[in-house]
Amino acid sequence: MSGELDGELSARLLRGLRIAQTVITLVILFGLTLPNLLAAVAAYHPAWAAPVGWALLVAVAAVDALLVARHCFWGRARAPVALGVLALAVTMPLALDPAELGGPAQGTLGVVGWIWVLLFAGAPLRGLVALILGHLLIVLGLLVATGRTDRVTLVAFGITAVAVTSFQLAVALAGSALRAVARQAVEAAESEARARTAEEVARTVHADREARYAELRAVALPLLQGIGEGTLDPSDAQVQQAAARAAARLRRMFAEEGDADDALAAELAALIDIAERRGVVVRYSERGPRPVPPPDAAGALLASAEAALHAARAAARVTLAGVGGAVVVGVVTDGAARVPLPDVADVGTSTVEAGGATWVEARWAPRS
Repeated sequence: MSGELDGELSARLLRGLRIAQTVITLVILFGLTLPNLLAAVAAYHPAWAAPVGWALLVAVAAVDALLVARHCFWGRARAPVALGVLALAVTMPLALDPAELGGPAQGTLGVVGWIWVLLFAGAPLRGLVALILGHLLIVLGLLVATGRTDRVTLVAFGITAVAVTSFQLAVALAGSALRAVARQAVEAAESEARARTAEEVARTVHADREARYAELRAVALPLLQGIGEGTLDPSDAQVQQAAARAAARLRRMFAEEGDADDALAAELAALIDIAERRGVVVRYSERGPRPVPPPDAAGALLASAEAALHAARAAARVTLAGVGGAVVVGVVTDGAARVPLPDVADVGTSTVEAGGATWVEARWAPRS
């Protein structure tokens, strides 16, 4: 429960960080970039380049705000939009008078990084860092190409670049850290849920085993005590039948303990229990490693075993075996069995009747 709460808290913090990033970007666009661009419209050729470029940046920020409201991210649209913003950040300085490069008139210098921070929310930071560094190198190249290499210009550019980009990267790193915390919280919640499920399954299995052992004790202990005290005659047919029934149940319980995840063996055990409640003494055995059949094949194997056990009058022998990579279910009963033809192509059955007994074998092998 604590992991789930941590995951929910981390998700809320991450969304709150995205909202804060959007607010910061919009404040910079409207409070800093717009006044500077309006004051320097005459320095752009053509003059409409400044307002159009600013409007495009506002449009990207507005779309991101809509995505944040809907708890969505940019996804596959991130890369083309980010490259479009980079193209805009390159073309706007080209339309600006060289004397204004690196100054307040170049409004994209301090804001495009925030646009990329919005775009790369929920994504690795490699792309964001590459775009910011690439943009700064392009601006530096424009300064060098236009002869703006004096110390004052370069120092001012360096201060602006370090101050702005460090803040942008710090906010992006905070988002990455929150995502890592959220992932860890989700993993912790899943691990806790698995542990609770495993504990519940273990508790249920233990209770089931205790119930079966209690049932076995109720049958076997009085039998053994009666034989030991001489009140029951081992040569009595009823005593022998009760002893055979208890021994068969004990062997089956040991076989079931061998593989708790074996659904086919568990279903066979249920069929045997039904037969034993009718008074049939069933001997059960497992041998050999075997593959796990698909549900339809397992159903066909069980249908053959069920028909054979239903025909048993007093005794039956059930074998579940792995033979040559195939799964074989064999049943020998003391009655005439009518085994339905399997409706699964990979399952084959054979029936042999002799001396009042019926031998039924159902076989499934995985396709090579």
